[in-house]
Amino acid sequence: MLVSRPLTAAPLMLASLCLAMGASDEAFALRIDSGNPDLSMRLDTTVRYNQGWRVDGRDKQLANNPNFDEGNYTFDKGDVFLSRLDLFSEFDLNWQDKYGLRVSGAAWYDHDFPDKTESAPGLAPVANYRNNEYSGLVKRYYAGPSAEFRDYFVWGNFNIGNTELNAKVGSFAWLPGEFLFSNASSMSYAMAPNDGLLSDLSPGASAKETSLPIGQFATTWQFIPELSLMFQYTYEFERSRVSEGGTYYAVADGALRGPDFLAPGVARRDAKEGDNGDIAVGLRWSPDWAMDSSFGLWYRKFDDKNASWANQVIVQSPTAPYSRAVYAKDIELYGLTWNGVYKSVSIGAEVNYRTNMPLNTTGQTFIAIGRPEPGNLDGARGDTVHALLSGAFTINKNAFFDNGSIAAQLDYMHLVKVTDNKAFYNGSNSEGGSVAGRCEDKELLRGCSTRNAASLGVSFTPVWQQVMPSVDVSFPVFATYGLYGNPAAQNAGIPPEDSYLLKFGPRVEYFVGSMKHQFDLAYTARHGRTGQINGNNAYSGLGYLHDRDTLILTYQTAF
Repeated sequence: MLVSRPLTAAPLMLASLCLAMGASDEAFALRIDSGNPDLSMRLDTTVRYNQGWRVDGRDKQLANNPNFDEGNYTFDKGDVFLSRLDLFSEFDLNWQDKYGLRVSGAAWYDHDFPDKTESAPGLAPVANYRNNEYSGLVKRYYAGPSAEFRDYFVWGNFNIGNTELNAKVGSFAWLPGEFLFSNASSMSYAMAPNDGLLSDLSPGASAKETSLPIGQFATTWQFIPELSLMFQYTYEFERSRVSEGGTYYAVADGALRGPDFLAPGVARRDAKEGDNGDIAVGLRWSPDWAMDSSFGLWYRKFDDKNASWANQVIVQSPTAPYSRAVYAKDIELYGLTWNGVYKSVSIGAEVNYRTNMPLNTTGQTFIAIGRPEPGNLDGARGDTVHALLSGAFTINKNAFFDNGSIAAQLDYMHLVKVTDNKAFYNGSNSEGGSVAGRCEDKELLRGCSTRNAASLGVSFTPVWQQVMPSVDVSFPVFATYGLYGNPAAQNAGIPPEDSYLLKFGPRVEYFVGSMKHQFDLAYTARHGRTGQINGNNAYSGLGYLHDRDTLILTYQTAF
């Protein structure tokens, strides 16, 4: 993964991230002796096994809803819902630090994953999978055994006059920016697809595993030590992955690519995807007077890699309606970034303005009986402002632990205006919506957006070294919380107000020679605002997963 970050602030930030997120140690890579000092080769392989249990009983009203039953009924309280082995291998070749190539691949297998979903009593006739049997796509990515290539690209460093140029071409992920957790508020939003499915199924997976590669050409041109130009052009489109409908972590049973049906008689069809040809241009300036700081200026034009409209229904024939996902095109972004260090605290900040951004959309059925489908089916669009503030620092030895790290990220978004398809915007009249009265009462429970929204994510990892010979112990804690509102932009990365995710548990690292064996036991809980609308229970954000707390045991090593 190509990462753009000034070297002055990077070490402290990355060290904190490694402690907080459990990144593998590259010191255990296998170096291949080529017999030529100009040629170096290395092969890194990460092995990870996860076993997870459901520890919560069902919310009966939520679980008996036909839109949510299969993901909830397939596993009972106490059931093993995850028994997954993941392999991730990376091969790097370097010639004189001038030219090189990289190839990586992933493989996985879950021997316990079921062949079928289970519907709530009486709801099997309206199952989202034909005869309740998982589709081939779900079986491939959840059960396996299966594998795929990830990165494959070549790179080169060139001297042009007194300047230096680094160029890469092939399939890889490039995520510049100052984010620590989610990059949804960053200028790098949708710069690479995200493997949210792997994030759910393989806790402990690193960013280089969950950032999906995309075919592109990218350069960094260092004009002078203080100023560099960055450029990206993509020549293919790839979608982000999410937990598929009817699986344990899915919010709704009908989305996204896996299910056969959105509802009875409404078949799922291929998505209306974006195109290739994304462009990103950035300047990074690190003036001497700024000491350990650097500034970035960005322009991007891109298509969304996340579904902006997950369940659009087209009725061209009254006997064969169909649904599909839609990916918004031609989003433009203008961004500023800053990175610095203050009293050993690494700090990053970003703000960006986006036009033609997909917004929270309602009213998803289009009637076109006997006619071609309407041309403009992209939902509500608008101008939005996104910002983030991140920070990380390490903690020295004290009375409670030997060392530790804290990292935090504050995300914010603001809706400037709804510019297109206002009739589909899911917000109150005062926030730019047009559905009279719908969002004036219990707007968060109705899924309505607000003009402003904010959230906070924090990780804390205390470490106790050499508790026993060759054994270190730590206790990572991560939490994210919706501080205010419900974001107007789709895929904004900000949970609705009062929604939260909490993950915590012990980690044991055992060192044997050059090998590190890592064991994690993590409890994860999700929740959100709940209430009633017209006598029925209603949920906001992560509230749809409030009855699916998990306990996951992870073993990981690298060689």
